[in-house]
Amino acid sequence: MDGRAPKAIITDQDRAMKAAIALVFPDTRHRYCLWHIMRKLPEKLGSHAAFNAGLKTAIQSALYDSQTCDEFEEKGGQLIQKYGLGENQWLQGLYNERSFWVPVYLKGVFWAGMSTTQRSESMNAFFDGFVHSGTTLKEFVDQFDNALRKKVEVETTADFNSSNQTIPCSSAFRIEKQFQAVYTNAKFKEVQREVWGMILCNCILIRKEGCIFTYDVLDEITTDDDHVKSIKYIVYFNDEEIDLKCTCALFEMRGIVCRHALNVYQMNKIHALPEKYLLDRWRKDLKRRYTVVKSSYDDLRQNADSRRYEFVVKRCVKLATRVSSSDAHVTTFMHHLEEFENQFKGLTLESGSTKVTETVVTDKGKKILSPHVVKGKERPPTKRKVPPVEKVATKRKKKQVIPFLQVFITCIAFHCMHISF
Repeated sequence: MDGRAPKAIITDQDRAMKAAIALVFPDTRHRYCLWHIMRKLPEKLGSHAAFNAGLKTAIQSALYDSQTCDEFEEKGGQLIQKYGLGENQWLQGLYNERSFWVPVYLKGVFWAGMSTTQRSESMNAFFDGFVHSGTTLKEFVDQFDNALRKKVEVETTADFNSSNQTIPCSSAFRIEKQFQAVYTNAKFKEVQREVWGMILCNCILIRKEGCIFTYDVLDEITTDDDHVKSIKYIVYFNDEEIDLKCTCALFEMRGIVCRHALNVYQMNKIHALPEKYLLDRWRKDLKRRYTVVKSSYDDLRQNADSRRYEFVVKRCVKLATRVSSSDAHVTTFMHHLEEFENQFKGLTLESGSTKVTETVVTDKGKKILSPHVVKGKERPPTKRKVPPVEKVATKRKKKQVIPFLQVFITCIAFHCMHISF
């Protein structure tokens, strides 16, 4: 990752992994997989007499409805006392590590929309239909390549559709049209869900302090059992900078402007959002760097960008070998490189990944069979500038993977880094 530690990382509950991450990535925000924890609820608490008579619902309410850490701790304490769970070691262990998995403690950290509460987002989904418990090592390498190729084909098709198909707006809301013009179809659908959700929101102005407006937004949410509940969110709006912060922290965590914020913008007759709310990572015209890296399936994609990229890299490596023998040569080279780079500032790069050919080769080359299977022997402070609206918000807060894959998972990282120079 260019010598930089990841800003956030998601794992299951493993003490050795937790200690290693804290040691190697001390500034990285580590969280546990919430899906794995919630999956254990019936196993650990299913024998409780009130599990299906209020306990399960109370746990979910404390997890998903709490707006502050204090609110979660209050609900958690009431829950433990009401249902007599003070002696439950599993629940006590989770509570002690609540900052690693409870959603309210993870607000403010950008997770790029990654949610570990759904089975489809696990590693198993990547290999569905390609490997099974009897897959050999040779077959695994072949099938991994096929799975990766399939993933690339799906992404290329999605890029093509985003560039050539336009999803119609569901309203006359101008901000929705702003997202329609720049976001991929998949992300625009997420924005539309927030636009639709505005119908169920009721926005009330509570106070005004200078240019900061504070709103209470009541949102009606329907649960899985068709029960409707009303949750209050607080939105802080800076009238001068058109800046906004909501206690749901959807934008900070997923990069999508929430329905509560959109409701406040509509009330204040704001017809266009500042550019900072339009993330580059969701744009349909983004040039993705990894699409030009040569891979084992490039001959199938016929990617012209990859060929050009490989040609430039080879020349750069050859030149780097020559100039690296002298500090003076390196200084001169970097000077010319910066001048050359300045010439391309502001240049819009058009990705070749949006071009999809009609014919896709599904198989190529002779398949080599695996050898006969032989039975084995038994045996963080921040220095960033804090916007005024965030200062007000902060001040108010103060008052299953198969065994075979587990063995050969390292093959994935090695195979992904297969670059030919």
